[in-house]
Amino acid sequence: MEGNKEEGSLLQNKVVFSVGDGRKVKFWKDNWCGNFALCNSFPSLYAFASYKEAWLVELRDSSGEEGVWSPRFSRPFNDWEVEEVERLFSTIRERRHNPLLEDRVLWKETKDGIFSVNSLYSALVSRSIV
Repeated sequence: MEGNKEEGSLLQNKVVFSVGDGRKVKFWKDNWCGNFALCNSFPSLYAFASYKEAWLVELRDSSGEEGVWSPRFSRPFNDWEVEEVERLFSTIRERRHNPLLEDRVLWKETKDGIFSVNSLYSALVSRSIV
């Protein structure tokens, strides 16, 4: 069973989302903003996020020139959490979505981002899983 966890972790770490309209990318759980999912980068904030399964499109108000991210939380922030909240907003601030494009999953192991069995096998061999 441990091998399956490792393989799942490997696969999760080898994909990244190219955000288009934000309808197929989870705000907290998908790797769309940096090297890790936001739930892993900000676990203390994720713990009291109101919508843990929210899609990007649900948490972004695109009206206006810039657009505004609005993740929701189940309680007000404590003083000691404000710095972490600022770090979250700093991380997502420049990320935008394009309502005219669909979201895409990109495979990090190939230059063109397209998955191949050969590239998966190479990634597994390099981790000594196969």
